[in-house]
Amino acid sequence: MSLFGYPATVTQYQATIDDWGLVTGYIPLEKKARVIEQQKMIKNGRGEEVQSIAEIHLEGNHRLTLHDYFEYEDEWGEKVRFDVLNLEPRKYLGTDQVKKVIVYA
Repeated sequence: MSLFGYPATVTQYQATIDDWGLVTGYIPLEKKARVIEQQKMIKNGRGEEVQSIAEIHLEGNHRLTLHDYFEYEDEWGEKVRFDVLNLEPRKYLGTDQVKKVIVYA
């Protein structure tokens, strides 16, 4: 476990949504990220206090939803699955341009 995170290749499974708002499948996309495994209390999309076990930092703008999930291989070679609890886009000061997106899982 690293306090500052370590570079990793994560696989984002992007949810495909039908006309009724239901998930019909997932599209796997590989991305470069920085993963920080630490526990912290956050608010999820419904405003409830939940415990996050990891942060995934993605540089640049990304298409993400709360229906997506991430997988990556940790330093012991085990596959770890993270469900998205909340998303936090960080923008450059004074602009609408997204610098990075933080995914709380």
